[in-house]
Amino acid sequence: MQTFTYSFFYKFVFRFGNIFVTVLLLLHLVPVVYNIDQNILLILPLIISIVIIYVVNKNYLNYYKLLPYKIEADEEKMICSNFLFSKRVVTIRYEDIELLRGGIFDGKLSGILKVGDGKNNVQIGFSQKINSSGKLISLILSKVSKELYNRVIDHLTEKGKGKNPRTR
Repeated sequence: MQTFTYSFFYKFVFRFGNIFVTVLLLLHLVPVVYNIDQNILLILPLIISIVIIYVVNKNYLNYYKLLPYKIEADEEKMICSNFLFSKRVVTIRYEDIELLRGGIFDGKLSGILKVGDGKNNVQIGFSQKINSSGKLISLILSKVSKELYNRVIDHLTEKGKGKNPRTR
């Protein structure tokens, strides 16, 4: 059984980063709201700040649902635990995985990688910032169905051809 976790820094960022950003934006809004009656153009930064607060917090709510801070993996399954605000434990068997999306699975350098268990209708996510993420990604890709593996590899190949002018 291999254990994958986040460093203290990334655990902190994924758990509380939105609070820091929200507080900073709210502090920015105080003078804007205070002076809005003197300059109507201040409504633009007000709207932009509110939209950013909304988007950041909406994304973090998704992170709270998807991201386990501990993943234990062996040859048959992944046991995901230590979700924020939840004591749930999710077990995903490799043969039940029907979805690999996001991050490197979509040809991006970063982002949340999503693993979906179609049999139990469960989805988890993890960041490439997790310790030994390459090993975890390789393990998942080596254990999923051949069809899903080929779909991910074909998708990566198509993305690579579109971005690299030498392969066109």
